[in-house]
Amino acid sequence: MKKKNKKLDILMILTIIAGVLVLGAAGTLIGLEAGRLHTEVETAKAEREAKKNAAESGVAAVTESGLSDSNQTENVDPEAAAIALHATSDVIRGAAVAAIPNVSEYADAVQNGNLVTPIPRNSLENAGTGQNQTEGNGFIVCIDAGHETNQITDLEPNGPGSENMKQGVTSGTQGNWSGVYEYQVNLDVTLKLRDALAARGYTVVLCREINDVTMSNVQRAQIAADANADIFLRIHCNSSDSSSVDGVLCYAPTSSNPYLSEEVIERSQALSRIMRDAQCEETGQTALDNLYQDDMTGINWAEMPVTIVEMGFMSNYDEDMFLTSEDGQDQIVRGLVNGVDEYFSRYGKMEAAE
Repeated sequence: MKKKNKKLDILMILTIIAGVLVLGAAGTLIGLEAGRLHTEVETAKAEREAKKNAAESGVAAVTESGLSDSNQTENVDPEAAAIALHATSDVIRGAAVAAIPNVSEYADAVQNGNLVTPIPRNSLENAGTGQNQTEGNGFIVCIDAGHETNQITDLEPNGPGSENMKQGVTSGTQGNWSGVYEYQVNLDVTLKLRDALAARGYTVVLCREINDVTMSNVQRAQIAADANADIFLRIHCNSSDSSSVDGVLCYAPTSSNPYLSEEVIERSQALSRIMRDAQCEETGQTALDNLYQDDMTGINWAEMPVTIVEMGFMSNYDEDMFLTSEDGQDQIVRGLVNGVDEYFSRYGKMEAAE
């Protein structure tokens, strides 16, 4: 009987040792996975910062792999990596608990599995909440969320008195990867921009607050005129036949635009430069050369400084994902608000024409 009990004791000891080894292996796996994903998170953050710094200095950001960030088809998302880490650790944790319940090493496994926590999305500070709102600063901003659900095929004059007729409005582009329509992104950013500008004391007028409207480009410019807006911001996304093209640019009238006054032209060109640069400074996107054209109906009919902000290319994977994300839109809005502040601090109101 004593020999049998001794064998049972030995078997129990061996079982406990095996269980401890299993838990140790599980904890090691968790620790390795945590370390790997933590490294990827930190690398991704460093690459994003490098891209932003590189954009400011005009040099392409080079990632740890040696490839330009713009050439990569997929970047590590810190938040997604953190979530994946927790999912992995939960699986291993569950196996460990099932194998060896109520052992002290489990606490170490839990700790290893929580090395990385989800990174919260950035949010606009106090935007639209009423906190730290300033009294009206006297400036009126009209924002046009470009395009709409259904295009308007009826034609309208390209400018006041023009015989050149153009389509009333198009439906815009669509994300090649996200599948999100441009008019939706434009509206999402416009609504956030309205709240952020209002929080800084601006009076904001929107051309539209829903997608299902029937509103031509001339009508949108007339809304800005009726509101006596000091500037007219037209929010858009871009697209290209090449998926490698990315960056931010603005449209402005040429210096010989036949429909606008010299002061409106000069201020529109200045507004376009400021808005592009302010967005890129905040987001780290590439600042492309602005385009100066006289075939943009919504510009030609404006009676105040006007710009079309092309926030990024929905034909580019990285920018499509950026433009359709909450974090990306919040960064863009912060940049655009800074741009509005800079414009008015440098130029103020335009004197009313007599």
